[in-house]
Amino acid sequence: MVDLLNAPIPGQSLTDTPKNSPWESPPEMVKVPEIVDYYIGSLADDDKMEDLAILFELGADLRGIVKTITTAGAMKGLHTVEAGILAAPVIGAFIKAAMSEYDIKVKETSLDMEKAQSMKEKDRLKLLTMAAIEKEAKQDGTTSGILDEIRENMDVEEEAPMSEPTQEQPQEEPKGLMSRGAV
Repeated sequence: MVDLLNAPIPGQSLTDTPKNSPWESPPEMVKVPEIVDYYIGSLADDDKMEDLAILFELGADLRGIVKTITTAGAMKGLHTVEAGILAAPVIGAFIKAAMSEYDIKVKETSLDMEKAQSMKEKDRLKLLTMAAIEKEAKQDGTTSGILDEIRENMDVEEEAPMSEPTQEQPQEEPKGLMSRGAV
């Protein structure tokens, strides 16, 4: 359990003893080939490879594993974050080749970019719609039917599976000042 009352406060590192943490000291390794050799030598252990194989069988992705390994190394003061980023592709290629020996197909990433972009757009539209509803309710105490309908349709789309066609519902005529036909 994390005790938030005893957690460091922002700026505390500026008043602590300098070089108290491993990442505040110069790194042990500076050159990328040296860092790659370190990780490949460390990961070449059969026990570590079997542990990685279990992670990949459970659905872990290569990008997340390599990022975790290199970030932990930077936190230990082994190398800088930047050097870890530069070494990451070679470390990833080594892990991927090693997992092929175990007949395990490794996913590069678990993030589906098209789905993430679609969800981001839907979330943005929903946020804008909710803000418009709140603004309209503050102005005159009521909301127009079109904003409520958009919000309801967004909720229905989230609940309905993508493969089922949604039924079109009859739309009400817009009643606001900017609606067509309003004079």
